[in-house]
Amino acid sequence: MPRHRFTQADVAALAGVSQSTVSFVLNGNAPAGVRISEETRKRVLEAIRIIGYSANPVAQRLAGGRNQILGVFTYETTFPRGGQDFYGAFLVGIEHAAEQLGVDTLLFTSARVVDGRRRLSRDGWQRLGIADGCLLLGQHEDQSELQHLLDTSYPFVFIGKRVSEGRRLPYVGADYVTATARQVERFVALGHTRIGYAGSRGSDQSTIDRVDGYREAMARHGLPSRFVDVHDAEAAADEVVERGLTALVVAPENYLEDFSDALESRGRRIPEDISILLLGQPLHPVPRGRRWSGFSVPREEMGARALVLLSRIVNEASDTRRDDARTRPPALDDEDLHQILVCPDIDGETIAAVPPHPARQEGHRS
Repeated sequence: MPRHRFTQADVAALAGVSQSTVSFVLNGNAPAGVRISEETRKRVLEAIRIIGYSANPVAQRLAGGRNQILGVFTYETTFPRGGQDFYGAFLVGIEHAAEQLGVDTLLFTSARVVDGRRRLSRDGWQRLGIADGCLLLGQHEDQSELQHLLDTSYPFVFIGKRVSEGRRLPYVGADYVTATARQVERFVALGHTRIGYAGSRGSDQSTIDRVDGYREAMARHGLPSRFVDVHDAEAAADEVVERGLTALVVAPENYLEDFSDALESRGRRIPEDISILLLGQPLHPVPRGRRWSGFSVPREEMGARALVLLSRIVNEASDTRRDDARTRPPALDDEDLHQILVCPDIDGETIAAVPPHPARQEGHRS
């Protein structure tokens, strides 16, 4: 025989109170003018214990309560495939922060996939209601979905800097602009002037920030920007040799080993003939274990800080419903809602002073 699922009505009947009283006790608060005595509260809790009632978190959410569950939604596949593990560090930070805050996390994976990306449209919105708020991350988000979340005041934080009208969108991101500019400065300090940017020039925010940082630093030293598309490693290596570049900042989505092999097959040793600084941790495995110089992205810290910020946003939304404003914590300001973290430099083995006589073909292009 199937087991009967007890409801708040069952608890109310056993305790001899109204169903709304049971709800007030479960949520830990009551509206202005309603007082629940300690005796009544104990009677409700005892009834809950006797029948083994367990609150439905979805019902609590619909009733305006909180269930101490924070969601995580990724626009791309979360778990590593083929050696890739881009999201792993974020999830480690999220888990650690969740333990410290005493909340549960729920990974949303059932959203429909459109053109290789997950979408919140249709039933995805309803599923988010299970959680008090949600973290979002991914390189290729849907702007209309983010706007919908803002318009409906659903608590969320994006992991990664995102631009929005009126700066309404909360995020925790990495300072790619400053970190990339700093790599150019490292090259200049070693005498390099023919410095290229190797990577795609896509429309995602992290790429835009890296390109901006490179352009700004090069312009500051009166040097022309030189971009190399590394989609084809062999063609890219030919271009680097032809243009006589002695240093490259390289976007992390490139296949580094293929590119470095192509350069070395053309007589360009790393770092003796050409120095390379990597703009973040490589997205693809590097089986030979070369220690790449450059900077690292503080992904674990980003995940942890984003969850803490989300928790604060959820708490603030709950606190604004209280009648006594004197008990509310200070409101979140712009610095709280838009956090940019420093990307520390890595001293590897792929950077050296400019070679005394840079080898290049005659008639190289600028």
